[in-house]
Amino acid sequence: MKKHLPAIVISSFLAFLLLLPLSDVSGQNAGSLAVNARSAVSDSVSHLLAERIKIYPIPAKTDLTADNIDGVTMIEIFDVTGNKCLQQVCDNHYQLAISVSELKRGMYFIRFITPRATLMKRFLKD
Repeated sequence: MKKHLPAIVISSFLAFLLLLPLSDVSGQNAGSLAVNARSAVSDSVSHLLAERIKIYPIPAKTDLTADNIDGVTMIEIFDVTGNKCLQQVCDNHYQLAISVSELKRGMYFIRFITPRATLMKRFLKD
């Protein structure tokens, strides 16, 4: 019986591993896998959004044009300290001219919000 004991222990251990769900072995549960999948989808949507949306002219003097913004529901502009300077609802627009004449000279961030993702770009105000 002693000769077969290591084999029985190894067989029992392997059977235990086979019965253990893969999520427990990897340290992740099904909820975090779903979050990771949503994150990957959100990242790809943000990437496509970044390629599609164009802003010009940079540097902007009086107006900043946002092009290809169909699907964007809200546009927000922030200064470098994170203060919101401007907010504009933009449902059903393909192109929008945003007045930036009231902004001081410097660097700003513009955030495009859609139901599926958000995108930040930066621009200069001259």
